[in-house]
Amino acid sequence: MSEILLIEGLRKKFGDILVLDGIDFSVNEGEFFSIIGPSGCGKTTLLRIIAGLESYEGKVLLRGREIKGPGADRVMVFQDYALFPWRNVIGNIVFGLEVKGLKKERLLEIAKKMIEIVGLAGFEYKYPHELSGGMKQRVALARALVCDPELLLMDEPLSALDAQTRLEMQEEVVKIWQETKKTVVYVTHSIEEAVYLADRILVLSKRPAKVKKIVEVPIKRPRNRFSDEFSEICSKLYNLLK
Repeated sequence: MSEILLIEGLRKKFGDILVLDGIDFSVNEGEFFSIIGPSGCGKTTLLRIIAGLESYEGKVLLRGREIKGPGADRVMVFQDYALFPWRNVIGNIVFGLEVKGLKKERLLEIAKKMIEIVGLAGFEYKYPHELSGGMKQRVALARALVCDPELLLMDEPLSALDAQTRLEMQEEVVKIWQETKKTVVYVTHSIEEAVYLADRILVLSKRPAKVKKIVEVPIKRPRNRFSDEFSEICSKLYNLLK
């Protein structure tokens, strides 16, 4: 596997408060890489640095190029969906492509293909207020994916959903990732979610955050949440976070 993202000696301060202290890790191309850690340890800050939305000290390289600001090669999906209420599903999905100046026919062609991938066929002309939480997050995912980023950054995208919808969306996220073959960096508070989704899991310590460990998840997909192997990895992660 070839490395796509490299982070070395990463430090981040907000005023006098040190949030991230000497973070080192890399992400491979096509990998589903998850980040967990105690509340307030800097997981979202780390994701925002990769997105180019925060300044930092150290080295953050995407394919060997230093990240100095936002770019079309990275797209972030937020937990609150961030959809435009005055645009329908297609309108929200094609927004990023409109900025690139694509012709309307091409826009609709790409959007309709993505709508099939994320399972929104039949809802193309619905508005956000007519959609469930799970459907809104599918729209947010589709909007990110149509831009064809090299890196898909996801900040607790399922945390606002009810328990049953969240489990269903975890399965959908895996399907979409397998179909699009994108490299994903995924922040979550849920250990079980990280184990269900990720190839590897980065465990951060409490603030100022350091890397406690990177845990591999060698379980074949689709994963059984009730298997001994699944439970063992969850227990290992719980102990690391204690």
